[in-house]
Amino acid sequence: MKKLLILLIAIVLIISCKSNKQPETDTKPIVTASILPQKYFIDRIVNGKIDVNVMVPEGSDPHIYEPSAKQMKDLSNSNAYFKMGHIEFELAWMSKFAALNPSMKIVNLSKNALLIEPENLHDDHDHEDHGHHHGVDPHIWSSPLEVKKICKLLVENLVVLYPDYKDEFETNYKTLISEIDSLDLSIKEKLKTIEGKKFMIYHSALAYFARDYNLEQISIETDGKEPSPIEIKNIIELAQKENIRVIFVQKQFNTNSAEVLAREINGHVVQIDPLGYDWMQTTKLISNEIALIYSVE
Repeated sequence: MKKLLILLIAIVLIISCKSNKQPETDTKPIVTASILPQKYFIDRIVNGKIDVNVMVPEGSDPHIYEPSAKQMKDLSNSNAYFKMGHIEFELAWMSKFAALNPSMKIVNLSKNALLIEPENLHDDHDHEDHGHHHGVDPHIWSSPLEVKKICKLLVENLVVLYPDYKDEFETNYKTLISEIDSLDLSIKEKLKTIEGKKFMIYHSALAYFARDYNLEQISIETDGKEPSPIEIKNIIELAQKENIRVIFVQKQFNTNSAEVLAREINGHVVQIDPLGYDWMQTTKLISNEIALIYSVE
């Protein structure tokens, strides 16, 4: 019912705006994306030539977020929607977005990704289901290698949509890719001595990062559900066996349960923000925090 109401309000706003025709002198073209890291990649390529409407704002959980009427209005004026591909928010809303703006081009940024499927998700303890066992892991933006594929799709489609900016967009894209390559080399150097090591995270957000750098992510929650008592026991035993003393928690999640677990393993909680806008800085910080886990050994 709430979703239908939002959609109806958005349609009324759109009709109202079109009936009060405003001069479109300095209006920039708009594209829409699901999450803030996508906006970062697009902003780096277009350098202010295009406005980016983000559906999941800072601090919101993309698994459950519902868009506002204002966002739906901006969506109706968008030339393209760049979806990440497997986020629950997109799966729930994409058909409504397409119906609201039938002329909008929809681009799946996971099209060329090497996806982590349910059967590839595993860890070494008896916490049988964790992360996204009931679907593809959507967090491809945690991987610098996958982000390079994302940016390639972005520039290819943006050049088609806005051919007047082709040279500028492609130049900006090359600069961005060069920076991602440098970041990747830096992380490899930083983490090379801890290859094969495990790290613990409350919500399964770094599986692709772990794959890139030969690490193993141990996630605590299962499909958004709190672990059972037996799973908690197994997690504690694993943490003690592996000498894991840090539990990562996304900024968007409550830290209470993680704090309880951290006390049990004589450790502490570290907040990270994989959904933050500045993807480059966020990825550096995450790699630094993982390196710090084993720096005292």
